[in-house]
Amino acid sequence: MLKKIFIGLLLVGFGMSGCTPTSQVVKKTEPEKPVPEESPFTDENAEHIFEQAKNYYTQKQFKLAVLGYTKAAEQGLAVAQNNLGYMYYEGKGVDQDFTQAINWFRKAAEQGLADAQYNLAQLYHLGKGVTQDFTQATQWYRKAANQGDARALYSLGQMSYYGEGVEKNLFQAAQWYREAAGKGDAKGQYQLGQMYYQGESVTKDLEQAKQWFVKAAAQEDADAQYSLGIMYYQGEGVTQDFKQAEQWFRKAANQGKAKAQSGLGKLYYEGKGVTQHFGEAFFWSSKAAEQGLADAQNNLGMMYYKGQGVKPNPVLAYQWVSLAAVQDNPEAIKGRQLLLNKLSISQITEGDRLVREWTDKHLSVSSN
Repeated sequence: MLKKIFIGLLLVGFGMSGCTPTSQVVKKTEPEKPVPEESPFTDENAEHIFEQAKNYYTQKQFKLAVLGYTKAAEQGLAVAQNNLGYMYYEGKGVDQDFTQAINWFRKAAEQGLADAQYNLAQLYHLGKGVTQDFTQATQWYRKAANQGDARALYSLGQMSYYGEGVEKNLFQAAQWYREAAGKGDAKGQYQLGQMYYQGESVTKDLEQAKQWFVKAAAQEDADAQYSLGIMYYQGEGVTQDFKQAEQWFRKAANQGKAKAQSGLGKLYYEGKGVTQHFGEAFFWSSKAAEQGLADAQNNLGMMYYKGQGVKPNPVLAYQWVSLAAVQDNPEAIKGRQLLLNKLSISQITEGDRLVREWTDKHLSVSSN
């Protein structure tokens, strides 16, 4: 299934930044060297100041970087305005402030800087520092896309796919993904591969799907790596090859992809492509189960019940199977009924307590 995946903000001169924060709670900067009493920015040339600020950023002297970006930004240098917006967005060298981030991104975006246009679109899309507005997001994505920004092209594909800010149009989504993919955008390549894999708005073509997945996987895209693993596991568009499936699942699993972790656990459980090893099966199933993946939770519960890769524990078996059953996993629903008939009332009570405890701790269930 296609998913919303955002690339993160671009800091000009530094390449891609980290992933987008999930909270608007103000965060303080990490300890760094104290700021000297006299400003190190004695040159009045904005571009020279900008380069000096970038050097401070590279040295992780974020407060000095902010000083330099601010001085250059106030002179109207678009790249400095964009980077200053990023510093406010991430809370580096300053307290995190999405409103200030929006302000500086907008100044740079209005000067035509594609990176800032993309960043501004992201904040409208996510509703950070501003009321969520898909129409505004689409407009700014288009401005960046018109300058060839691959991330913006991909994001327009997402907007078309989900009907956010524009009418839902899978054919248009595929066109945007294709443009992004052609520019080397990994997510665009993955999503285009998915369109061919599913036959959505294009003729189903597993060979095309594989080709685009391979391109994205080469850029360490975990979704594409997992998808290649599935193709080799099921023999779709390729000769069935469990060793290849294991290799691709492992690449994605090591990046935290829950479905890949579950798939790798299944290979170890079944002894396909690898030597059967219940301990490894338990290890990988646990990682996926902790992320809320129902299949993995059910498998983990059954391993606790049967004592495979772990000491038998009917209470923990009940906990994990119940968590999967809540997500309407058919096998888990059957397994939970089996355990209800075998466990004592005290064991069931303890299992239910563990279910509540886990659920409270993991309010947002993930199944990536």
